[in-house]
Amino acid sequence: MVKNIISALILLNLGFFNSPIFASEYRVGLSMHDMERRIEGGAALSIEKIFDRPAWWHEYAGRPHLGAQISLANNTHLFYFGSTWNLFQKGKFSGELAFGGAIHTGNEEIKNGELGYGCKANFRELIAFGYDINDKQKIQFSAQHMSNGSLCDPNQGLTTVGIKFAWKID
Repeated sequence: MVKNIISALILLNLGFFNSPIFASEYRVGLSMHDMERRIEGGAALSIEKIFDRPAWWHEYAGRPHLGAQISLANNTHLFYFGSTWNLFQKGKFSGELAFGGAIHTGNEEIKNGELGYGCKANFRELIAFGYDINDKQKIQFSAQHMSNGSLCDPNQGLTTVGIKFAWKID
């Protein structure tokens, strides 16, 4: 398990920090894995990069993001991408939505009481509420869900709830 986590972190680090698209935010978080069914318990570590919107990116498409969620109990891991939209900014409080795709390491079929996700590639959506610690740092509480939207069978999905620490890069 530790080898898988270290390998994933190295790959993410190489892809994130050496990317030609300059990042506006990095996020690291801890969440409770599988809050909906509690078949896959334990904590999960998330690492995410929110990019500044590139000139070629549509103005209504939010900001692109890349990330990974690593199950610390060595259950289903996610590698995800998509767009993040700011919902509101009221003083130091903020809200955002994210939508995109995810590739997971879990089962496609239900086996031995484990979760089955139907397809290897699924949809991922997130809602987060944050508090700005200062101009560069923020703490967020978030909930995310991954499922295939009934495009494949089964469609059990994976829901996690957690906290993230974000910092902006100039």
